[in-house]
Amino acid sequence: MFEIIRKRWLLWLYLLLTLSMIATFIRPLQFAHTTAGIIVGTVITTLGAVLVSALPAYLIAGVMAGIIRLPSWLQSLTSVSVYILAGMPSIVLGIIGFLLFCDTLGFGWSMLSAMLTLIMLLYPTLVTAFSQLLRPFNQRYGMAAKSFGVGPLELLFRLAPAYQKGKIIDALILGWATSLGDTAAVMLTCGAVTTFPESIMDSVRLLNFHIYLLAMDIPGGMPEARSLSLLLIIFLLFLFIGPRLANRYLAED
Repeated sequence: MFEIIRKRWLLWLYLLLTLSMIATFIRPLQFAHTTAGIIVGTVITTLGAVLVSALPAYLIAGVMAGIIRLPSWLQSLTSVSVYILAGMPSIVLGIIGFLLFCDTLGFGWSMLSAMLTLIMLLYPTLVTAFSQLLRPFNQRYGMAAKSFGVGPLELLFRLAPAYQKGKIIDALILGWATSLGDTAAVMLTCGAVTTFPESIMDSVRLLNFHIYLLAMDIPGGMPEARSLSLLLIIFLLFLFIGPRLANRYLAED
């Protein structure tokens, strides 16, 4: 009983702090410098990076969870690579993305360069999130599935999503929120063009970078940066709360 009361107080405290943070941004909204190209380019780049990085991250998570067996040295190397990327500052990933994708591969400042840079950023986040839900699933059902002749790939791609679908969606939402919130990783690779993109090779100014420019470089841009920050916070709240409310509503039906 005490544990339930404590959790409720923590939830109300979290909601109070969130509402207090949102209240600091509430003023007349301004969007004079924000174009549809910025919004569309941001959605395509960030969501595309999450979807492209999801499959390799899910496979590596299966390795780290013990579902897919690899030689011990290769499994250790895989784990170390995840930890190295997880601890690397995002500005360093941005420099690597600029040197590799913009310069060496010749993609230039483009949505593609920004998307590939975000994949490097999201890879350790998604691997960690997927492995945390796959490891207990493997410990609970792995031996039983093996006794029925279920292979590791079938366990990973057929059985695990059937039981862990909601948690997998939560991990993807976490990855999308991470890509929307990180500026340093993409500011060196996306460019600063505000027009509507026609292909992934076009330069585009992502929303998080746009907010930074409004606040730091554009005269009188702080009110618009505040307005966009408020909308981004509300969108992220809806992104995390919306699926849970939908699941609860469907479960009641």
